[in-house]
Amino acid sequence: MFSSYAERYVLKSAKAGRFLGVNTLTNEIEPSESMDKAWVFHTHDGAVTHALWIGEVHGETPDVVRLS
Repeated sequence: MFSSYAERYVLKSAKAGRFLGVNTLTNEIEPSESMDKAWVFHTHDGAVTHALWIGEVHGETPDVVRLS
């Protein structure tokens, strides 16, 4: 089912309780207190896929949070 509203999702570290973003200088994933600096995904599938990949590499799978 398609929606006329754009969906947005971010990743949140369960341990740290911080949002995950990408550093523009180093291209590394880093935690941030601000949702404004979070890495935004426009599909749930994309966010889940990246969360699983991060979990494989870092040992902790982040939560996928839908923004309203």
